[in-house]
Amino acid sequence: MTDERLIRKFLNDKTHITIDDCDRILASCGYYLKKSSGSHRGYHHKGFQPITIVQSKKTKYVKIPYVNRIIKNLRLEE
Repeated sequence: MTDERLIRKFLNDKTHITIDDCDRILASCGYYLKKSSGSHRGYHHKGFQPITIVQSKKTKYVKIPYVNRIIKNLRLEE
């Protein structure tokens, strides 16, 4: 999936975003996984606020508030 299609998926289908989708879009924007402990993943980028994502044990999809946080921090709506 290209970055453009992935951005459209983040904006249009927030309920079906996987942790791999989050990892791919954050890596393409310069973030790197600094800390992973249990279900929490911490992504960092110099000069920007860190993003923490919690992966649910019951489903493979990331919860909508975390998706919204990624959209806001990466300014995908602009």
